[in-house]
Amino acid sequence: MNKKLLKKIINNPNNNQGLSLILTLLIISSILTGTLLVGDVIIRHSQVVKGTEISEMAYFASESAIEKAAFDVMENYVDISAYSLSDSLTNESEYEIDVGEVVIDDSNPSSGDVISAGHPWEITLAPNESFSLDMDINGAIYPTSIDIDKSGSVASDLLIYECTSLGTPRICSAVSSQTFQVSFPYTLTVDSANKYYKIRINNIGAGSEIYSIEPANNSLPIGVVINATGIYTGYERIISANFPKWQQFGI
Repeated sequence: MNKKLLKKIINNPNNNQGLSLILTLLIISSILTGTLLVGDVIIRHSQVVKGTEISEMAYFASESAIEKAAFDVMENYVDISAYSLSDSLTNESEYEIDVGEVVIDDSNPSSGDVISAGHPWEITLAPNESFSLDMDINGAIYPTSIDIDKSGSVASDLLIYECTSLGTPRICSAVSSQTFQVSFPYTLTVDSANKYYKIRINNIGAGSEIYSIEPANNSLPIGVVINATGIYTGYERIISANFPKWQQFGI
């Protein structure tokens, strides 16, 4: 461009006013765009926070259902085959457990396979460790017999608590149970209609030992799984919790 023409344009007051107007519009549009972006971020953040609060309310409601059901099933021994639960809390949240949402856990803790004939549950006990299994789940179908054995010759105790006092609660006490100390291998005949049982194995030897528990038929219930739904303002949270009927501990 000709230097004289450029100097003329710059020195023209009308051209300077137009340039100032353009710069002003650009600054205003930048501020407006930034304001809109910040506002959008704030709105989205508030929605996320609100959604999290709603989700937590629903989650806490489902936790309440789990705790209530666990007490009913594990302490009061209600029949799990027909168990259901529904209630509301003071914060207007609700929870529910439908029939069939409390199920038997019969999976091998080590492999995940179902504990059944041909698929025994193997438990490794170190010296002075003990294992126990309560067979007292109301509504569970237990096998008619269970084979209990060990792989080696480590000194071990096998105790069978046979309880005949069916009812609520179904707990073996000193008065209502008979205790048998037996040798390996041992076949426990199960009369689940009239009795319930507790199996305990103690490793009293100097080395580790592997013990096997194998049902003759059906699977072996070793706990319960409770599934619960919490609801708050239409939002649902479903959680699942496992409650074992067995434990491994030091003698």
